[in-house]
Amino acid sequence: MSKKWQQLSSLIVGCGSIGKRHGRVLQSLGVGDIRACDPLSEMRSQMSIQCPCAKIYESFEDALADCPDTVFICTPPKLHISMIIQALNAGCDVFCEKPLSVSTEGIDDLETLVKEKDKKVMVGLCFRYHDGIVKAQQYLQTGRFGRIVSIRALMGEHLPDVRPDYHNLFSAKYGGAFDLMHDIDLALWFADKPVRKVRCFYGNYSDIGIQTPDLAEILINFEGNCLAGVHLDFFQRPRRRQFELICTKGVIIVEFSRWDVCKVSTYEAENTSWRHEDIKTERDDMFRAEDTEFLKAVAEDGQISCTIAEARESLEVVCAARQQTC
Repeated sequence: MSKKWQQLSSLIVGCGSIGKRHGRVLQSLGVGDIRACDPLSEMRSQMSIQCPCAKIYESFEDALADCPDTVFICTPPKLHISMIIQALNAGCDVFCEKPLSVSTEGIDDLETLVKEKDKKVMVGLCFRYHDGIVKAQQYLQTGRFGRIVSIRALMGEHLPDVRPDYHNLFSAKYGGAFDLMHDIDLALWFADKPVRKVRCFYGNYSDIGIQTPDLAEILINFEGNCLAGVHLDFFQRPRRRQFELICTKGVIIVEFSRWDVCKVSTYEAENTSWRHEDIKTERDDMFRAEDTEFLKAVAEDGQISCTIAEARESLEVVCAARQQTC
């Protein structure tokens, strides 16, 4: 690839909220050739307003016929694998939003095709780029806190407050609380060990009235004496997101319920005192970081983070959790 990364053409497939976010982010990064497609005229109109420089198409096929360099898949998860395959066969490198799919079916064939086409596919596990999470990972890797033994993750928000149209959302009809799978991915990322067993209780416990589970309590047993507990819900007030990394020589806590600031707290046994850091953030920071990394990897033939294999791991945990009878 001889182009600089800002010169790559980027096609956004799906002009919903996450598609518009990527359009805005790519525009802010100085990407000059942005394109988008969606079968719904209302969504296309909204993208035109959000990203006026974008060339808009009605169909994915017409957009692919114009040979974009990269494709950003921002459609419902059940369409992801088939659309990635279409994009790869059209000669494009692909960024796909999470989750990779609704099941593991077709992932083996997808990985084979990626190797055959010698193209890059990155999955949008954006919270790996959140400044607070990055800081915690850096602390963990210093070794000062010892071996990680227990991970406690909590994510909850009141879906009707976040999205007044929530009854029409994919999450309300299909994924439920399991759509908050970033926290599962982060648990896997921090543990960095194979999963041994998954246990889960889930169901409808609140009064928000969605068809899918509004609460899931997931327990993940890793090889190497590490355990993670992940709480996900779509009803609690206030919104909360927190990670606790309990290690043999101390504790690391990341609290980022707000988008504009997060707090990283650490306790090292040798120092016997807590240290607290407030980090200013913006919600789009992590999207800018992941989009930049993807485009640079394509332009410079670099390594891709957040691979299909990694996205598959968190999907397998979700599938294992949902298969259990509650």
